[in-house]
Amino acid sequence: MDRSSGVLLPVFSLPGPYGIGSIGAETGKFAEKLVAAGFRYWQVLPCGHTGAGNSPYQAFSAFAGNPNLIDLDQLAAEGLLTKKELDTARYAGKANRIDYGWLWRTRSALLRLAFSRLDKTTGSELTEFINQQQHWLIPYANFLTLKQHHDFRPWWEWPEPLKMAEDDAVSAFISEHRDTYHYYCFLQFAFQRQWQNSKTKINQSGIKIIGDLPFYPATDSVEVWSRPDLFELDQSKAVIRVSGVPPDYFSTTGQLWNNPLYDWDKMAQDNYRYWHEILSAALYLYDAVRLDHFRGFESYWAVPAGAKTAAEGRWEKGPGLKLFEPLLRAFPAACLLAEDLGEITADVRNLLAATGLPGMKVLQFAFDPDSISRDRPHNYPQQIAAFTGTHDNNTLMGWLHSLKKREWELVRDYFGLREGSSSKTVRNNLRIILRTLWQSQAGLVICPVQDLLGLSSQYRINTPGCTDNNWLVRMTDAQLDRIDIDWFRRLNEITERI
Repeated sequence: MDRSSGVLLPVFSLPGPYGIGSIGAETGKFAEKLVAAGFRYWQVLPCGHTGAGNSPYQAFSAFAGNPNLIDLDQLAAEGLLTKKELDTARYAGKANRIDYGWLWRTRSALLRLAFSRLDKTTGSELTEFINQQQHWLIPYANFLTLKQHHDFRPWWEWPEPLKMAEDDAVSAFISEHRDTYHYYCFLQFAFQRQWQNSKTKINQSGIKIIGDLPFYPATDSVEVWSRPDLFELDQSKAVIRVSGVPPDYFSTTGQLWNNPLYDWDKMAQDNYRYWHEILSAALYLYDAVRLDHFRGFESYWAVPAGAKTAAEGRWEKGPGLKLFEPLLRAFPAACLLAEDLGEITADVRNLLAATGLPGMKVLQFAFDPDSISRDRPHNYPQQIAAFTGTHDNNTLMGWLHSLKKREWELVRDYFGLREGSSSKTVRNNLRIILRTLWQSQAGLVICPVQDLLGLSSQYRINTPGCTDNNWLVRMTDAQLDRIDIDWFRRLNEITERI
């Protein structure tokens, strides 16, 4: 892993007038800032079509992009929307928060207008796109067409033949709703075209994009609905066991994710074709892919369906190298990063070593005053990515303010911080922490944009185990303009990360 640095900022957190970040001009502007500051990577989180809860880790599809990220200005430039219609899409609420309810009420009408105005040339390109991507696009468009007709209720509440994805019943339904079906195909056509255009420009500027591959699909997803044989479901498609993690740093009762578990034995019968498909799709979108919940490939936490907390689960063996050997043969040049956080055992470490993939370290996890940690910056090996915090952590500023007395004393003495709450002291303390991380041997260091700016816990992206105030944070142009380009460029230069 080349010595380098990057910044974490979800696409939905970009500035812009339309209520949520998009794959438009703002992506290029942010990439220019990264280049000027000497960064080489931009981590964006998953960009999938989110469902209830708006989590990018609980998407309707493992392949489809999020229609909310489609850039409206580009649609207008193609003559698919008017200036007056764009004006109706301007968001007048809080600039630092996404209002998903408002988006739900307003965005689909504009996208449908754009779809209705396709000319013959673009219509032909859409047809070609459908033919090229039919292995995932047709099931996705079927699924969303059915969801819309059934008021977006989950698939297990549909009439029995449709719930069971019976071919004849689904085909008959879609034949009566072809316009809606083609609308959902258009959304993915527009997303993919805009994404690849933006990605090309970002790459040409010198920035590589890191994306995430979520470990499990959502229960209410096209994969679980259309490919139930890949999951632990009974004959009526009821979930038998669900996912989660045991009690940990984030929760004393564990985290109950409630995704259906994979049937790894069934997956092995076709040499894990599903994983080849989703990894191939992720590598088409991103230059590098972070494999979420890597420890689940070695052992995963299995909880009986209906359990009240994840504490009722138990560990089960995952596929391990039986999965990774064919994957790594199929994608020998892929840039993959293993998210090896959580309860890590010797077996997980051995699997990581056998794959040769770089793992992760998170600075905030290394300062328990009652234990000796090997995960502090002076111990970092070269073959890792080190983070101040991830999307699941508090901001660096919020973390410092939350420390208890003994924790603060350890952090203060380790980094050589100063006491005091003046803005100058706080800024200098944050920079000392960042400098320490940058000076480590870690091949790649990544910092959420909130930590570049010294923002409080108000700007935290996600709190695991909590259903409120997640995935809402946005940056303004004024905030991104306050990134100290000169300071970070010099830091990247003197620590040889450019």
